[in-house]
Amino acid sequence: MKKSIIKTTLPTASKTYDSLDIVGQTFGRYFDYKRETAMIKYETQKVKKQAQIIVKQIDAELKKSLDSNDKSFRQEMFRLKAIAKDLKDGSKKQKFILKHISELTGMLSDSAVLSSVKEQIPQLIAMAHQQLNDERNSGMQKLNLMSSFDPNQKSIKGE
Repeated sequence: MKKSIIKTTLPTASKTYDSLDIVGQTFGRYFDYKRETAMIKYETQKVKKQAQIIVKQIDAELKKSLDSNDKSFRQEMFRLKAIAKDLKDGSKKQKFILKHISELTGMLSDSAVLSSVKEQIPQLIAMAHQQLNDERNSGMQKLNLMSSFDPNQKSIKGE
């Protein structure tokens, strides 16, 4: 087998370019570049302004949420302080009732107290014990109200 070389010709452009066409196309591309760059800068500025507006809206919502959480926290602290005051008052009442029971018990052994009065003392002690139990139950209910407090409530929840 004999190898042969086939001669081919390269296609040529049917149009000839002179140096002014090349300079014109270069200037055209330059002005296209300038126009597109200006358009990109304009769109970038638009996006930046929109981003600033969105950031301001986010800041406003965050501030609103923080204010709401702070208000809720202050209300909860006020509620807890009121419950604590009630518990303190209840403790004072319990001490008073115990002191009264102690006095009544002391009257039972006192010879100066009439026997008709001594007969009524167990009923008075029973009533004092009932008051003491009522006060303790009230205190437990108040403690149960306090237990619903979440110490981490001062967090951002957006509610």
